[in-house]
Amino acid sequence: MAWQTKIKLALEGVVEHEELKKHTTIGVGGVADYFYIAKTIDELVEAVAVARNIGAPYRVIGLGSNLLISDSGYPGLVILNKTSYLSIDPVSGRVITDSGVPLSRVILEAGGQGLGGLESLYGIPGTVGGAVIGNAGAHGVSISEFLKSSSVLISSEKIISCKEKWFEFGYRTSRLKYKSTNSPPVVLNAIFQFQRRKNDSVLQDIAKFKKWREAHQPIGQRTFASVFKNPISTDNAVTEEDKERTAGYLLENSGAKKLSQGDAKVSKLHANWIINSGSATSFDVRTLIEKMRRAVSQKFHVDLEEEVEYLGVWNGTQEK
Repeated sequence: MAWQTKIKLALEGVVEHEELKKHTTIGVGGVADYFYIAKTIDELVEAVAVARNIGAPYRVIGLGSNLLISDSGYPGLVILNKTSYLSIDPVSGRVITDSGVPLSRVILEAGGQGLGGLESLYGIPGTVGGAVIGNAGAHGVSISEFLKSSSVLISSEKIISCKEKWFEFGYRTSRLKYKSTNSPPVVLNAIFQFQRRKNDSVLQDIAKFKKWREAHQPIGQRTFASVFKNPISTDNAVTEEDKERTAGYLLENSGAKKLSQGDAKVSKLHANWIINSGSATSFDVRTLIEKMRRAVSQKFHVDLEEEVEYLGVWNGTQEK
C-alpha cells in the first residue's frame, strides 16, 4: 500500500490538495499533496510520527515567511504548526513557548511582564520554531543569545532536550537550517532566559523598533523578510565601511530597486525585500532573486547568499 493511501487512514484531519500560497507571507506557492494543521504538541508529534512510519516526505511550516514554495507545490505532507502554549515567569525571567507561537507575541507578552532582550526582533514575521532554526536576529541581537534549551523531535518516538550549543548556531543559521532530508528533525518548544527590566522601558523599545520597521521595511505588503544575508554577518553595521558591505547597500547601489519579474518586484523602500504586487508566481520570485544576485555580483563581485529557503520541486529536482 502506497504512503498516499496509508496517510489518509493513519492521520485524522489530513486534507488533500491544499493551496500553499494561502500559508505563505508572500502569497505564492503550489499545492501540497496532503496538509494537516497541528494545534498541540501531541498533534504535531503524531503527524510527524505518522509521516515517518509510512515513509511520507513531510515538512513543518509556521507563518510561511522566509519560505519560497515552488509553483509545482510539495509532493508530500505539509504540517502547519499552530501550537500555542506560552508560559512566562516574571520572577525568574524564564519563558517557555511552543514552536508555533509567533515570535512577536512572545516578545510583546514578555515585555508586558518586564522581561526584555529581544525587543529589536519585534516584527520579524515568523514563529519561534522558525526563528530558532534560522537564528533570527536584528540590530546586532540574535535569538540564540537568549535560548537556554529546546525540545527537538529526532525520530518517530525520540524527543531530546537540546542546549544552545547543540544547534551550532551561526549567522542566520543552525545545524537544522537547510536540512536536506524528507524527514527533518522538528523543534517542538523553546526555553528562553530573558532579562528583568521595567515594563515601560521594554514596551517603549518594542514601539521604537516597530516604528523603525514601518519606516524602513514594506510592512503590511505581501513579502517575506530579507531575501539575502548580510555578507558582513551583522545587522548592526556602525561604520560607513561596514554599511557599504550590507546586502541592502549592495543591492541599492547595483540598481536592484529597478528590477522586477512579472508581478514580483523589488521593494522601493528596501532593496533586500521582494513584493508580490499582484499575481506573482514562485517562478517570478525565484527569477527575480537571481537577477538581484547577478546585479550585485556584476558590480561588486560579491555573491550574496539567501536567507530564503526553497521548498518543493524546482526544475525537476526537489529542494527543501
